[in-house]
Amino acid sequence: MVTCNLNSVNLGRVSKEELKYCIPLQIRMLDNVITLNKLPVLDAKVTSDKYRAIGLGTSGYHHYLVNNKIMWESQEHLKEADSLFEELAYNAIKASMELAKEKGAYEAFEGSEWYTGEYFEKRNYTSERWQKLKEDVRKYGIRNGYIMAVAPTGSTSNIANTTAGIDPIFKKFFVEEKKGIYVPKTAPNLNDENFWLYKEAHYIKQDWSIKACAIRQRHIDQAQSFNLYITPELNAKDIFDMYINCWKMGIKTIYYVRNQSLEMDECTSCSS
Repeated sequence: MVTCNLNSVNLGRVSKEELKYCIPLQIRMLDNVITLNKLPVLDAKVTSDKYRAIGLGTSGYHHYLVNNKIMWESQEHLKEADSLFEELAYNAIKASMELAKEKGAYEAFEGSEWYTGEYFEKRNYTSERWQKLKEDVRKYGIRNGYIMAVAPTGSTSNIANTTAGIDPIFKKFFVEEKKGIYVPKTAPNLNDENFWLYKEAHYIKQDWSIKACAIRQRHIDQAQSFNLYITPELNAKDIFDMYINCWKMGIKTIYYVRNQSLEMDECTSCSS
């Protein structure tokens, strides 16, 4: 039995350069949750204490791409997905290692892939900074046996006025209903300059999303809440092929397959 200790970097509000400042704080906060929580189920407490598993994730992924003027369906997106999530992983692992210096490694560290260095070798982390981090983890340990997991963040992203998780936007503008109150909303910071960068989920070729997810997975020790967006004209074989493609590319999980409503209005970008 495990516990979900989750937190997300709001990529829509920070730059890649700022990750080295905010991630250590988030890792420390997540680790403190394990220490301070009173767990009513003994099995959960035993597992939590043994592995100190946390899940640093992201929200605002599409927002981040738009801020950097990157189209979803582009090679530039795939290149940035690799660079961004490597930076996230490096800072998260380094922060957990620094915590281990201060508070000690998790109980099951010895003999793990962190201890042997296999974790780094499997991901082909061969640069000088990664090799140094690999040596430091072997020497000092690591505080958390599991570190990164990307949650959906639908509600929290809405509150933070950014995009959800690693998803593209659902609609450029919409009306949100909460307890009989209707609030008009748009994609974050929607304007004339970024209008076309905010391509809506059901009009994106899913191959691009699958490729980006596979690239990110290399840098994530757990999994991603990854959604596929389909339209009614797709048949069962098309959907099956998407699943097989995800499996071949090493994607661990698919969260939901979200079909487009038959009553849904036409594409916002194409409407007059």
